[in-house]
Amino acid sequence: MAVFALNRRETLKPGVYPFNPYKHLRQVAELVGAVFAADLDAESRGALREVRTIGWLSPVLGRLLSATFLGEFVSGFVWIENGRVLGNLTLQQYDLSGTRWRISNVAVAPEHRGRGIGRSLMLAGLSEIAQRGGSWALLQVRTDNLPARRLYQSLGFTDVCQDGLWRLPVRPINPPQPEIALQRLSALDWQPRFDLAQAAQTQSASWVSPVTPDAYRIGLWQAWADLIADRLGLYRIQRWGVPAKSAWPSPKSAGRLDGLIEVRAHAFGEAHRLRLAVRPQARGQLERALLNQGLCALAEAPSAAVVIEHSGDHAEAVAALEWAGFRPQRMLLTMRRPITPADALL
Repeated sequence: MAVFALNRRETLKPGVYPFNPYKHLRQVAELVGAVFAADLDAESRGALREVRTIGWLSPVLGRLLSATFLGEFVSGFVWIENGRVLGNLTLQQYDLSGTRWRISNVAVAPEHRGRGIGRSLMLAGLSEIAQRGGSWALLQVRTDNLPARRLYQSLGFTDVCQDGLWRLPVRPINPPQPEIALQRLSALDWQPRFDLAQAAQTQSASWVSPVTPDAYRIGLWQAWADLIADRLGLYRIQRWGVPAKSAWPSPKSAGRLDGLIEVRAHAFGEAHRLRLAVRPQARGQLERALLNQGLCALAEAPSAAVVIEHSGDHAEAVAALEWAGFRPQRMLLTMRRPITPADALL
């Protein structure tokens, strides 16, 4: 059981308490790791191992490291009962203004679910956000976690957008060729790709996490690094686009794209990655061709899985991914709730 005893001198009556990283850090890491084991990637598992290590260190060193490196874990609430941590909720300021707050790591030990522990933790978190002057609470939940979704809905949360991770177990040997002509894109010509990503993102998704230039801007040094990695056989990045249709070309339409597929082929058995974007007015026309191009680009890459992160609200892309053999590995629903002054009294 991934619930560990607190210091025996600590005798607390059952209930919600502020998270104290110096006392609860290791136990929260164990609880979160156990509850979300199926959702953690290698990076997240590594981070949890570091948290456990810090939790074992001396009070002075552990306090210093937790304050320095573990900002995501140092605010929130735990449910303590019989000297054990049975539940956790983490709070994180989502923007610099403190307007939006993220609720995460909502975890209750499996054998203690159904007792209202999760609801009590959520009420404490909403109250804390209100007391800190926040206006919105955001969280993510797996779309197939119906009990958690019902809890959040009962507390006033509404759906915003869906994001999915799709996986193809192994790259196809002979994928079909794209049925339309695509244009090879330069790594340094990032502006059209950024403009397309902005246009492809829904307004709701942009409210949560807008596309930024840094996600697409590639400097000369990075381009050289990618070229060297290609020559050394470490990884290869290729990009293809579909030029935007325009009856009357103009300076504003020059270089615009209606669709994009980016391929990052890895060596040494690491999963290959794709990135897809389609302008709203071109949806349903380009998704299959773009995926075909991406899979064809992997024809000479090492045999490995292929993964892609994409909006679950892009129905045409979801259908194309399923047609190509991809299966959803994780679907996350973002939900939000406005915070009112009355929440401070919860």
